Amino acid sequence: MLKRLNHAQEDAARFGFEWPNTTNALQQIISECQEVQESMTHNESQERLQEEIGDLISAALSLCRFCGFDTEDTLLKATEKFESRMAILKSLTEEQGLPSLNGQSIDFMLDLWKKAKTIHDRGKT
Repeated sequence: MLKRLNHAQEDAARFGFEWPNTTNALQQIISECQEVQESMTHNESQERLQEEIGDLISAALSLCRFCGFDTEDTLLKATEKFESRMAILKSLTEEQGLPSLNGQSIDFMLDLWKKAKTIHDRGKT
């Protein structure tokens, strides 16, 4: 599916339907985020919500392609980064004496996630 979306976006760009700059591409992503939020707020159907999330994904991949990045490579890097941070998060959770984060507050989880990000990013330098 990703190849199909890339092809469709490349075809649109060749046709002249392309963002003039990254600011416009980012504005589209923000607009799509707002549409997802509105769909959720108004308890729209799952089908409608899925459509809006798909539009958001498409807009994000459009920015990726516009910036000259290979979408497959970008998603691979994002996946590896997430997996690495999750491994750190699980280790931090274990250090807290917890088997998982089930039942924990969002604030507690976000605090640990921020720590995991810091540890991960420190290890990259």
